[in-house]
Amino acid sequence: MAGADHPPLLHGRAGPAGLGGPPPPPLANYVIDHWSTRDGLPQNSIRDIAQTPDGRLWFATWEGLASYDGMEFTVYDRGSRVPLLDNGIGTIVTDPAGDLWFSDSRGNIGRRDANGAWSLWPHPASAPSIIVQSLQIDPTGRLWLLYEGNGLGSMTADGAFHYVRPPPKSPLLNVYRRMAFDSSGALWLGTYDGVMVQDAHGQVHTAPAGWHLPRGLGWPYRGPDGTFWIVAGSRIFRIDATGATLQYDLHDTGRITALVQDRHGALWAGTEDHGLLRLSSAGIERLPDTMAPASGRILSLMEDSEGSLWIGSNGGLYRLREALFSTLTRQDGLPDNFARSVLEDRDGRLWVGTDTGLSREGPDGTMAIVPLTAEHDHQPAVLSLAEDRDGNLWIGTYSDGLYERLPDNSYRHFGAAEGLPAGNIRAISTSENGAVWIGTQHGVFRVGDGPLRPLDGAGAPHGLITALRAQADDLWIGTLDGVRHLHDASIQTLRFTDPQGAHTIFGFTPLGRDMWFVTDRGLYRDRDGTLVHVAREQGLPVDSIFAMLPDRQDHVWLTSNRGIMRLARSDIETVADGRSQHLAPLHFDEADGLLSSQANGSASPSAILRQNGTIWIATAIGVAHADPAQVHVFVMRPPPPSVALGLLDLDGNPLPPPANGAAIHIPAGHGLTVRYAALSYLLPDRIIYRTWLEGMDPSWTEQGNTRSLRLVGLPPGDYTLRVAAAHPGGAWSTHDMALPIVVDPMWWQRRGIWIGAIAAFSVLLVGIYLGIAYSYRRQARLLSHIIAERTGELTRTAERLQAADQEKTLLLERLRQQADVATRQAREDPLTGLPNRRAFNEQLAAALEGVMAGQPDFCLALIDADHFKRINDEHSHAAGDEVLQGIADVLRASTRTPDIVARIGGEEFALLMPESTLEAGEAACKRLRAAFHAKQDWGGTLALRVTFSAGVARSHRGEPSAALLLQRADTALYRAKNTGRDRICVEA
Repeated sequence: MAGADHPPLLHGRAGPAGLGGPPPPPLANYVIDHWSTRDGLPQNSIRDIAQTPDGRLWFATWEGLASYDGMEFTVYDRGSRVPLLDNGIGTIVTDPAGDLWFSDSRGNIGRRDANGAWSLWPHPASAPSIIVQSLQIDPTGRLWLLYEGNGLGSMTADGAFHYVRPPPKSPLLNVYRRMAFDSSGALWLGTYDGVMVQDAHGQVHTAPAGWHLPRGLGWPYRGPDGTFWIVAGSRIFRIDATGATLQYDLHDTGRITALVQDRHGALWAGTEDHGLLRLSSAGIERLPDTMAPASGRILSLMEDSEGSLWIGSNGGLYRLREALFSTLTRQDGLPDNFARSVLEDRDGRLWVGTDTGLSREGPDGTMAIVPLTAEHDHQPAVLSLAEDRDGNLWIGTYSDGLYERLPDNSYRHFGAAEGLPAGNIRAISTSENGAVWIGTQHGVFRVGDGPLRPLDGAGAPHGLITALRAQADDLWIGTLDGVRHLHDASIQTLRFTDPQGAHTIFGFTPLGRDMWFVTDRGLYRDRDGTLVHVAREQGLPVDSIFAMLPDRQDHVWLTSNRGIMRLARSDIETVADGRSQHLAPLHFDEADGLLSSQANGSASPSAILRQNGTIWIATAIGVAHADPAQVHVFVMRPPPPSVALGLLDLDGNPLPPPANGAAIHIPAGHGLTVRYAALSYLLPDRIIYRTWLEGMDPSWTEQGNTRSLRLVGLPPGDYTLRVAAAHPGGAWSTHDMALPIVVDPMWWQRRGIWIGAIAAFSVLLVGIYLGIAYSYRRQARLLSHIIAERTGELTRTAERLQAADQEKTLLLERLRQQADVATRQAREDPLTGLPNRRAFNEQLAAALEGVMAGQPDFCLALIDADHFKRINDEHSHAAGDEVLQGIADVLRASTRTPDIVARIGGEEFALLMPESTLEAGEAACKRLRAAFHAKQDWGGTLALRVTFSAGVARSHRGEPSAALLLQRADTALYRAKNTGRDRICVEA
């Protein structure tokens, strides 16, 4: 080994941007996700992580190589379809061509190339049969192998191994599990005796003594921007042409085990037993306990192409990603996680009421519990908060009365002695004239100099008060039975008596000159006494809205049990004015950082806009908060994800994936299931898909979130299945997944068989003709001699000729029937006996031509069995087939004679109703829905419950193509699915 006087010269940047640039996002902006063996990992120790250019993630574990597509893991080991040489995967790395290289615990090497082909190289006898801890690829394509305790080896692109065992006492016998190339091409090796380097000539050196690196464990890391780092124990050095600079000393955190530099320039350091740290211009930061990975060693770190940080530990796989919402919880100083009410006082301090007490924000921004009673083991549940014009804080509780907190921090308590009835106080409102109104379980009370005074008079409510809003000389009162409006000493009652009307009022929000009611049936706008209802029918995803909060970006935020929604204020006004029919709210839930999508209501205020423009919302797990000005950063649609082919199966039997774009061949009459996935990991469950079977479908068909397609009953021929994906509201991917499919014909459908049959039939006809002619000539000669005495024989000959003619006719008829059967099977669904998609498309085209010629319009209904995949998964495909046959029977029995019923997909059917209006088409579908509900023996003895969703559209004269009509019906069907299923929607 050469000495330390000739180290390679590093050519690198001065350092990452994070060291002197803008600070990275706050840690509070991140959320963490966790996967373990319960979620499909083969083993919980994630030794290494890599991402191939197609977007797929790969994980090295002791029980196999696992790939992840955003929804599920696929494991490769000694028993998988592609059997590996060993289960224990040492490390993984990708090369510039997109190939994935991996090592195992016995010194073997494997590769999965960019086309999905696998290659395996058993270790040669000259190399140790021991785990390869690290792999690196040099610019020439040579693969370098770091053997545990056995030094360094290499393998050329053609699979030739080269290994020379290090001499005794060599530092290479004490290597650590990390190595990296620097910008000069030198290979740096981690060892337990300090970092080593092999230059381009193969000479091995120790690090320069002038770098003053600590003795002991040292290993290298090269950042994505070329910055080179050396980790020595608990210290991190930045390396450049001038030498080594100590950047961080983490002596209080123990040994550093993993390092990664993110796109913000910050370093993330994994430790032996102190979790994960972030190192940046903001300093050394530790993740909050609510976000920290479980205790244990951090083995690997990687940032993916979407900016998420993946963390491999002894306790499973973790992922950190930035999110819009952050949450205050008990660990931040709240008395309890179940938050009820939030308030910001005139000094800008936050107050939070919870089920077990009250807390207040201190000058340093931390939360502290504020006791209301001297009983430390019991603090009242705080349901409502309000601040009056004098700065007094009013606190309503669940069962402990009313408190007033004065500016000098003293308290007054109101109970039965002060005229306050028993029960909970869910609403308090103060007015500019100094009035304080209290909503109790027995009506509204006003605080005065003496006892509390109830609001009496005609129309005054005397039950539970759910909301109050004092504004100028008006008082708006929410109850369990509508709204009361106090104005000029008179009380107006507003009830919503229609079947879909509101009962419970959760709040009031003024917007301009309008007052909006927040209710258990959406929103109502009161403009000069005229009420307009905005609810599910206009696009709200839920019935009960707890709070309506305008921000400073001209949007309003709605809270509910099922997440938080944001709408442009102009959009909701347009719908209320009748100038638009549908809202498209932006919906936020746990995927956006909420610890719970359940926002709390029936308390006040349950959501506020703070002086700094942020919104704060009481939820079932803490107080969620976000900056509306930053929404665009988190909802900006990422590029359309690429779609990767998943598993294939033919009638339930797995098929190997095609190699290099080759076609999949399937025999006619069999079903092919194709699974696919868009390789995006931010919100994979929200990705939507569309498919196009070229050669069968006229255009794209949207599949929603469905990640598989079953192709059944395809006629023989060549097809191409295309799949595209998009994030909700984003563009479709431009590079579609394309899968060529060839449906091979039955033996009797082959061209050669038909030609042979026709030739044989022609020969038969000629033979029959020649035989008859020969027999006729023979009989004629005989008749010329014995005509007188053979009259009887002549008669019998004529009969034989007639029989031969009949036999010929019967033969021709049988051949014609066989041809008819073949034609029908090409146009008929074999499972249900209904016309298939091809036959239905012809009928639909003919019907449209009829409409163009002046015939009456017709209706088209697309019918999709609800949750059909669940039947297959939970009961078997046989049960699913029986359900499909039952659906076909119900459709045939419940439709008119001229109606055309067809099965056009897996669980999708079409109904063409000639001479029908939209109302008649909807009525026919409702009859079908009743028939579905009445059928009790779905699936035979399983007695399943089967429902469907349907979309109905009507043809229009001048319709340019059937595709547009199908699209309108499909849009209605999609709306039926998204609004609850088991329903019928008519085109808008």
